[in-house]
Amino acid sequence: MAIENLDLQFLKSKTVLVTGASSGIGKAIAEKLLDLGNIVIGTSRSNNNLRVISEKFPRNFYPYSLELGNLDEILKLSNYVSKTFGKLDVLINNAGILGQTTTIEDYDIKKWIEVININLNGQVLLSKELLPLLKESKKGSIINISSSVGRAPRENWGAYSVSKAGLEALTDILCQELTKYNIIVNSVNPGGTATKMRKEAYPDEDQTQLPSPNDILPIIIYLSSDEATESGYKFNAREYIGALQNF
Repeated sequence: MAIENLDLQFLKSKTVLVTGASSGIGKAIAEKLLDLGNIVIGTSRSNNNLRVISEKFPRNFYPYSLELGNLDEILKLSNYVSKTFGKLDVLINNAGILGQTTTIEDYDIKKWIEVININLNGQVLLSKELLPLLKESKKGSIINISSSVGRAPRENWGAYSVSKAGLEALTDILCQELTKYNIIVNSVNPGGTATKMRKEAYPDEDQTQLPSPNDILPIIIYLSSDEATESGYKFNAREYIGALQNF
């Protein structure tokens, strides 16, 4: 792996789609890639949530209102990317909701379906619809943002854990199916990070002791670059904190 030698000056002019770009890790990813000179399509349930990034990067940021649980909206987004850009270099499946932290027995089935639709079904469909555009890239990359409870499912994490485990399976399947194309597919587990969702899951935790979303970006930035050739890997973002020079 050449992450330590990655020259950030050469990571620019890519077209990147980041789901869940309005806050937390997604916002940090979008802003860093924009800062490096890339075009970023950032999605959120409401464009109002993306206003801060739009004002900061008026030229290269394309806000898009997307409900990942809605099939028609995903198809419209795919069509928009196709007509506007003609290709996609990087897809970062980051969006997700926590749902309930309770036992399967006590889980509200409507909330369960919502979590699975947004965290997994929507990401699967979006990936499927954008594959033709990724194939148009000289070097395509799909990065699925996973979770510790997706790799080692844990009690009381219910639909969130199941959805992230499904995202890990999607990573493996797409990696195998896309070996003949110049598209890499990997998952990244951020680990405990100081985000609003983490606060929701652990309200009593001292977040000053956790890495920030910016801290855990190096491996994601690397996988967005032409230098990355790894595919089918399950990366832990915490292992690469501080790995990039001049970051």
